[in-house]
Amino acid sequence: MHPPCVSSNCVWGNLEAQLEQHGKEMSDVLQLTLYLAEMDAYQRVNDTYEHYFDEAYPARTTVGVCELLGGAAVTVDSVVAME
Repeated sequence: MHPPCVSSNCVWGNLEAQLEQHGKEMSDVLQLTLYLAEMDAYQRVNDTYEHYFDEAYPARTTVGVCELLGGAAVTVDSVVAME
């Protein structure tokens, strides 16, 4: 398993790539739900989050879980403005 900070960079990078495929940007994200396999990693994940989003941050919920698919440390659901 990767350290959470590496995994969260991967998650944000993947989200950014998906948005770009649909002509959207990170600023179009309205809401996020983060799932963390280790709540101790919250601050490290938060630090990477601040590098991908401007200060008008999307609404966010963080949920601690026992395990994520494939041994991931973090995963995210997002709601994006598609106008």
